[in-house]
Amino acid sequence: MRELTRRQRQILEYIISKVRAEERFPSYREIGRRFRLSSSATVSQHLEALKRKGFLEKAGRRLMLSGDLSPARGVPVVGRVAAGTPITAIENREGYVDVASLFGDEGDHFAVRVTGDSMVDAGILEGDYVVVRPGGEVRSGDTVVAYVGDEMEATVKVLRKRGATVVLEPRNEAYRPMRFTPGSGEVKIAGKVVGLVRKMR
Repeated sequence: MRELTRRQRQILEYIISKVRAEERFPSYREIGRRFRLSSSATVSQHLEALKRKGFLEKAGRRLMLSGDLSPARGVPVVGRVAAGTPITAIENREGYVDVASLFGDEGDHFAVRVTGDSMVDAGILEGDYVVVRPGGEVRSGDTVVAYVGDEMEATVKVLRKRGATVVLEPRNEAYRPMRFTPGSGEVKIAGKVVGLVRKMR
């Protein structure tokens, strides 16, 4: 592990052990507690250094192990997303969904587990996993994962652009569309939903 300080190497080894043993990325709190780091800012500095040196990379807004360090098990499940009332996005990785047969090289794709029923008429049910492609062009009519509100909570909806206004539409008549005015900073598109995985119950 070249170009790492002793502490960076320790943190990376800890992350690798957590991911391989528990199939999830440790939280800032866990890393801080393990190495007696008093603030999340200090943890963030170490993680940013590991990302800068190529040992970590981003999947959407989440960090994950990069390259050969990451287990080859499909796209990472990085948390939950609401089909209904938005919920606070969970930062930790919860496992993997194997979509290699659908996508080949998964690249930067990630998956989120759906809660709620606001997208049932689009065939997206609670407990499904939606596969998201971050970045790239997102058009009106695409199904997207978006972060909304002051807390940047996560939700899955159909994107509509009404002039400069962004509308997130449910696919269930029991729910109302969510509208955001230009420049409000209250909505950020995480990526386009490009697939769905349903585990048989």
